[in-house]
Amino acid sequence: MTARVRAVGIAVVLVGAWGALIPFVGPLFGYRMGNVTAWTWSESHATLHLVPGVVALVGGVLMLGAARRRARLGAVLALLGGAWFILGPTFHPAWASGDGMMMMGGSVWSGIASSLGYHYGTGVVIAALGAYALGVLASVTPVAARGMTAVPSSAGAAEPTDQEYARVG
Repeated sequence: MTARVRAVGIAVVLVGAWGALIPFVGPLFGYRMGNVTAWTWSESHATLHLVPGVVALVGGVLMLGAARRRARLGAVLALLGGAWFILGPTFHPAWASGDGMMMMGGSVWSGIASSLGYHYGTGVVIAALGAYALGVLASVTPVAARGMTAVPSSAGAAEPTDQEYARVG
């Protein structure tokens, strides 16, 4: 896989881990949403943070591998995880049990920082990275598809190696 896709994979792993863990560790250093303590487990922490963060993290790990199809799946997972961070808070009231985890306390700026760090900013960064990786993967084609002769890799390989890919354009 290209170095750019691997770099995006590392960034997605880091931001996905941030999104999954911040509701649990943020209160330890005064970065909280609502008035919850550290390591408080709730339905909203699971559905709005942990699940999309893990989905993005898995996507990032898949982008680190050598297989192009897995990297593409990883980019799609990152895009879906990022979208869930963005859209989850909007749809949360449809199934929420009223645990009050969505309330933001403090000043206006504290509420903005919480929204961006917990949901929207995290989601936008992950979705943008996933979309970028999909674009990079789409612009990399097998050399043979461009009318050139590819050097065969090991016998019976399922996919061409990095040396058999050429940048389009």
